[in-house]
Amino acid sequence: MAVNRKFLAIPAPARPEPIQYLTENGFSIIRLCDVDGAIHNSPSDCGFLVARDEGRGREIHVAFGSQLVAELRGRRRFPLTDDSVFWLVCAESCLATYLWESDDFPSKDHLAIEQLSPEELMLALHWRD
Repeated sequence: MAVNRKFLAIPAPARPEPIQYLTENGFSIIRLCDVDGAIHNSPSDCGFLVARDEGRGREIHVAFGSQLVAELRGRRRFPLTDDSVFWLVCAESCLATYLWESDDFPSKDHLAIEQLSPEELMLALHWRD
């Protein structure tokens, strides 16, 4: 008995291009987790690929100070978890502000956040994943 098997090859959906956050002074910010799905962000490390004016990108890491993390967790009714998207969103905002105000990359490609602006603090207090 002959068996006729036909396999329909369905291509996997193409991974969409990562979203770029553009600053007014020529920096572009891409979340590393959008480039590599295996990357997970946390309050101690949020990674970004940052380039300036179509130049070669640099990997920049943003970390929130342990005292700030503890303060935010203590002020909320339900603490922010380590895997909350808040950390990534806030880190991206803080990095963009730094790039805009300093007009340069952070030294040693690392940015430490020890306090938040009033707007970011309100966002943290009301954030829901």
